[in-house]
Amino acid sequence: MGCCGNSSDDEADGGQGKPVKFDPEFNGPIKKRGCTDIICLLLFIAYWVGMVIVAIFGFRNGDPERLIRPIDSRGRFCGRSDGVVDRPHLLFFDITRCAASALTLDPADLFTCNTPQVCVKVCPDSNDIGLFPENQIRNNSYCTDGRTVGDHAQDRIQMVRDIAYGVCPPYFLRSENILGRCVPVLADFQALLNKTITSNSTGDPLTTADGTIFDGEFVTNGIRSLARFLNVRSVAEEVWTDMVSIRWWLLGGFFMILFICFLYIFLIRFIIKPMIYLTMILILGVSIWGIYLCYKEYTDLKNNPQTSSASTLLDTFRYQEETWLGLGITLTIIAVIILLIFLFLRKRINLAVEVIKESSKAVGSIKSAVFFPLITYLMQFALFAWFVGVGIFLVTSSDATYAYENLNGMNVTTYSLDVNGTLTNYTYVQGTSCNPTDVAAVALVDFNLTNSTNCVFNKFETGTALFRMQIYHFFGWLWGLNWILAFGQCVLAGAFASYYWAFDKPKDLPYFPVFGALKRTLFYHTGSLAFGALIIAIVQFIRAVLAYLDAKLGRSENRVAKFVIKCLACFFWCLEKILKFINKNAYILIAIYGYNFCKAARKAFNLILRNIVRVVVLNKITAFILFLGKILITGAVGVISFYTFDALRVKDGLNYYLIPIIFLCIVAFITAHGFLNVFDMAIDTIFLCVLEDLERNDGSPSKPYYMSSGLRSVLSVKNKKPDEQHEEEATKDK
Repeated sequence: MGCCGNSSDDEADGGQGKPVKFDPEFNGPIKKRGCTDIICLLLFIAYWVGMVIVAIFGFRNGDPERLIRPIDSRGRFCGRSDGVVDRPHLLFFDITRCAASALTLDPADLFTCNTPQVCVKVCPDSNDIGLFPENQIRNNSYCTDGRTVGDHAQDRIQMVRDIAYGVCPPYFLRSENILGRCVPVLADFQALLNKTITSNSTGDPLTTADGTIFDGEFVTNGIRSLARFLNVRSVAEEVWTDMVSIRWWLLGGFFMILFICFLYIFLIRFIIKPMIYLTMILILGVSIWGIYLCYKEYTDLKNNPQTSSASTLLDTFRYQEETWLGLGITLTIIAVIILLIFLFLRKRINLAVEVIKESSKAVGSIKSAVFFPLITYLMQFALFAWFVGVGIFLVTSSDATYAYENLNGMNVTTYSLDVNGTLTNYTYVQGTSCNPTDVAAVALVDFNLTNSTNCVFNKFETGTALFRMQIYHFFGWLWGLNWILAFGQCVLAGAFASYYWAFDKPKDLPYFPVFGALKRTLFYHTGSLAFGALIIAIVQFIRAVLAYLDAKLGRSENRVAKFVIKCLACFFWCLEKILKFINKNAYILIAIYGYNFCKAARKAFNLILRNIVRVVVLNKITAFILFLGKILITGAVGVISFYTFDALRVKDGLNYYLIPIIFLCIVAFITAHGFLNVFDMAIDTIFLCVLEDLERNDGSPSKPYYMSSGLRSVLSVKNKKPDEQHEEEATKDK
């Protein structure tokens, strides 16, 4: 890493490096170059070999079905595990206990509510009382394994105990299969919100395990989350129907988005200068008008103080002199800043405008560059699919754990008779681990039937080794993602640098500049890109760790720790932005000269440091142009889509005509982001080439400037003709 330090040239020139010297053989991106940062390339390859090994482990040991297939209280997959192959559905013994879980917005919480759960062949088709053994028989024996129902009269007491222990359900409700779970039919119980639920066969009221009589509201509360899910699913089906019916309109909308993006990039060269100055004038005018209003309000309140009777905080501030004084001072500062920029940075603003114009021409000349991001998008999508897919297998490679669960949250002492008839007591501590096989073999005799304890499935436990694999996999995704982004930037930089260093544009532009830049990047600089991506990935990983710690401390009272984590998060966020800026400019020099990463980063940083004011002005104007472009493109698509789909709503009867509008706006924003990122890369590349051109050449016939006439005019330089050169030399001799 020592190569990233200051060289002797940097130290001799105040740490800003020496200007680039003229090279008569240089005429654009160097063709003859060697491989750079080979050690980083080998490290990157080795890491991905490890990623493949981790993926193989996940594929061999993971089971994605755990995420969707129902699991009973003994950790068995309904319809697949031994003993329940013929029982594909999951039954909740007491659905009313799911009410607390249903208060969240996550439908999955319903499937983890505090009640025994058992795999069954079919879901109940009627409301019945579970206390009568004949109902257990009629309902396919919904009790847990090992329980049989014999003579009704003799088994009544045993049935009471089984219900209290959570071995048999206390009641049955007419249910339907949803995602493999037996869920009470929502429509049945919404009609009985304040009415007691009764048995269809006897008319007796249904009760929970502790004897509580419940009504339809208890049931609907228990499945509230699932009701939301069902409503969302219904809406989603209608939305899908709408989208299918207007699919050709959506396809036409996508081509419209492409056209608007091209049009914006083409027109920006003509409207950029008046747009910048008009914006500054408008901001200055609004600030002056605001200053006048604030001064007027301030003097009125000072001369005629008023007591506000308003109840809102905003109205209270409205009648305070300090409010208008502070607002007036703020607007004055803004107006002064705009005025100073207008007076003293006008030349640099004009330079930024000309660079943007030239970048627009470059994008227009290399049209394939606009579509190149599709390749990097596909690479990012493939990497993300790999990350998610392997991640799912890794997450589901964990082992099932079991714990004692008491419905009332209590520790319970029970008794068992051993083979010698000796009475032995057992204390089951709530939440401690247990073995469901051993517990199932214990004949429990509890004299307090309201305190039943069961050994139930708790969660899938992630071991230390598996957790480290998940961390390894996550970091590999960050590294790979940043490599793809660096690859895209380096290729585009090479293409746009080929345009700039073509003396007679676009005649001297090489054939297939994007393909040439892609070949050079892949063959020679994969290691350098891996080096830069590694630095960003490390910072992003630290930010992810800090975010995890911040989430863990969310409810903690340790304010000092929270403050420290917030400060560190802010620091690393800023550091990531700075490093991305340096890396981006380093990739430009790598694409042009074939430097290794450290040398390119150092030279790019020094070049920027020697032209810091120009860089700041250009970056701010570029950010404004990109932001305005995204807003204008998205807004234009939104307006056109609104009138189009509003007419289709009446004609074709769309259910949710705003959904396709929102969809196209999202697509427009993403597409504009991709197009304008290419434009942004063109701006940065052209600008760095301009700075190098100024230092490398002097405008003489032997060292002419490669920049356009507009840039030469703004920078007050020109390419001299041979006669002018001779006259200048003769003048110097005199």
